[in-house]
Amino acid sequence: MKKILMMLVGLTVAMTSGAQDETGTWTLTPKIGLNWAKMSDSGIWYGPASDEKASPKGKLGITVGAEAEYRVLSGLGLSAGLLYSQQGTGYEDAPGLWKDMTLNLDYLNLPLMAHLYVAPGLSLSAGLQPGYLVHRKTSVTELVGDGITTGWESSSSDTSYHRDFDFGIPVGIAYDLDNLRIELRYCLGLYDTTKYDLKERNRTAQLSVGYRFSL
Repeated sequence: MKKILMMLVGLTVAMTSGAQDETGTWTLTPKIGLNWAKMSDSGIWYGPASDEKASPKGKLGITVGAEAEYRVLSGLGLSAGLLYSQQGTGYEDAPGLWKDMTLNLDYLNLPLMAHLYVAPGLSLSAGLQPGYLVHRKTSVTELVGDGITTGWESSSSDTSYHRDFDFGIPVGIAYDLDNLRIELRYCLGLYDTTKYDLKERNRTAQLSVGYRFSL
């Protein structure tokens, strides 16, 4: 019984051994992760009288970059980062017209976050996130004739349809195990990604892993 108790104590200590930074210190966290992105719009209308629609669905992407954090207080940190983020959305199939349509919108995001440390190694965060569109691509498999499929893909940096600026509110939760940071973050886009008031706004869930360095 004593051995079991000692093992439980050791496990508890290991789980709560996140790095505790002192007030006035800086850390840098290179990070990489996965995005689950989806637009808020009700879908793309199609059909002879545009009376049918293909609803948006989620798509996977990657995020990579780094964030620098300054510990203002023992339980409060402020950070700024630069992240390359693959976002956009997928769309449901439109019978007779297309299937597997995906809109890829790649951004350079600048998350400005406040981190509240509520327990050893555990933090909650919220902030603001401007972003700049750096690449746009639409891919789709078109249906032709009697079910014959052809692949079609377009890639363009043309911003005549999509805005080149985005803005959102990110919130997240992170756990630090020594220098390793595991974070789940969700960003609610506030701006329409198009220039035509279609209410296509970014919705992105992000799971990332980073390694924190003291500066």
